[in-house]
Parts: sequence; C-alpha cells; structure tokens
Amino acid sequence: MKNLFKFLIDVNLPQKFSFFNSPDFSHVVDINPEMSDSEIWNYALQHGFVIVTKDSDFYHKSMTSIQSPKIVYLKLGNQTLKQLHQFFEQNWDLIISTLPTARLLLVEKDNITVIIGEIAS
Repeated sequence: MKNLFKFLIDVNLPQKFSFFNSPDFSHVVDINPEMSDSEIWNYALQHGFVIVTKDSDFYHKSMTSIQSPKIVYLKLGNQTLKQLHQFFEQNWDLIISTLPTARLLLVEKDNITVIIGEIAS
C-alpha cells in the first residue's frame, strides 16, 4: 500500500529498527534527542508528521486537545525487536489504511481502536 504519511518515531521506540529504515520515518533522536513531549507534538503539527509512540502522554493529550497531530499509540507491552518487527509486518498496512480518517489509533496486540474527529470540547 502506498504510504501518504510521514511518521515521527518517539524516543521510546528503537532508533535502529529496520522497519523504520525508510524516508517515511524520522526518529526524534535524529532531529533533537532533547525534545520535550510538547516540542515533539508541535514539531509533528508544524511538519505534518504522525507521531508513533508508546508514551501514554501523547494519547491523553490527543484526547483533550482541540488540535492534534495524528497519533499511533502502541500499547503492546514488552516485546523483543523480532516480535515488534513481526507485529509491524503483520499490521502496518491495516494501521496505514485507517489513518486517513483517524485522529488517534490505539494499537494493542489483538486490537486496533480508531478514534475519529474532534474529541475535546
């Protein structure tokens, strides 16, 4: 599936991970390893990135913010790099296919919850 998105990989995910080795992915560490969550958030908004993270702070902020970058929140628990790679290989096309209408994806081992539209009031 052709990818229409650029992804900003949060510091809590491996930098040297072969699945992220393409021009579609940028790792926070390569931009500025000292970026705060707020700076990552604003950078993603300004540059049109989807944030891929295991940090629940981005999930909560997305749920309460009027303006939010798209968030892929991975709630997968502890996994080896091999297990994580296998998960991405099996599920990435589904994740990509839901992004055009999603504001937030809660990605768990056996479930992907798609949250669409504005949430905060």
